[in-house]
Amino acid sequence: MPAVTDKQEQIMKASLDLFIERGFDGTTMPMISKRANVGAGTIYRYFDSKEALVNILYQRSLSAFIEKMNTNSPDPKASIRAYFKHVFYCLVLFTKENPSGLYFLEIDRRSHYLDETSKEKMQHLLHELFLIFEEGKRDGIHPNLSGRTILSIVFGAFVQLHKQILADGIEPTIEFLEDIEQSLWRAISVAS
Repeated sequence: MPAVTDKQEQIMKASLDLFIERGFDGTTMPMISKRANVGAGTIYRYFDSKEALVNILYQRSLSAFIEKMNTNSPDPKASIRAYFKHVFYCLVLFTKENPSGLYFLEIDRRSHYLDETSKEKMQHLLHELFLIFEEGKRDGIHPNLSGRTILSIVFGAFVQLHKQILADGIEPTIEFLEDIEQSLWRAISVAS
C-alpha cells in the first residue's frame, strides 16, 4: 500500500469528524471537501467514493485495535480474568491513542456502506472475542451469558463511559480505570 499523503490525511480527518458528527448518511462529499479545505476533485483523486473513505477509516481503526489486542497478549493458558483485563486495557489504550476510532468499533457490521473486507475484518475480531468469552465460561464468566451478550455488556458500558468522560471532562486516573474494569468484570462473572 502506498504511503498516505498529507492531503489524504487531511481528507480522512475531515471525513472522520463529519461521520462522527453527522453519521455516514448525513455526510456529503461537498461537506468533506469544505471541511478538508480541498476541491471535490481532489477527494476523488484519492478516494473513489464516500463508501471507499468510510471503509478505509473503518479498517484502519479495526487494524489499530487488533494490533493492540495482539500486543502483550496473555499467555494462552492464562485465566479468563487476565484476558478480560487485557481486552479492557486494550480498549482504554486504543481510545486514548485514537479517540475517534471508537466510533468505528461501534458501527454495526451489517451497515449498508461497509464493504466485504470491512465486514470480514470485524467478523474476525468478534469471533476472536467470542472465543475468549466462551472459553471463559469454564473459568469465571457467567455460563448463561452468550459471547455476544458479554461483548454487548462490556463494550456498551465502555462506549457510554467514554462518552461521559468526554462530556464531563473527567480525567480517568489509574484508580478510576481499575474500578471500572473490576465493575465490568463483576457484571459478567459468577464470582465477585
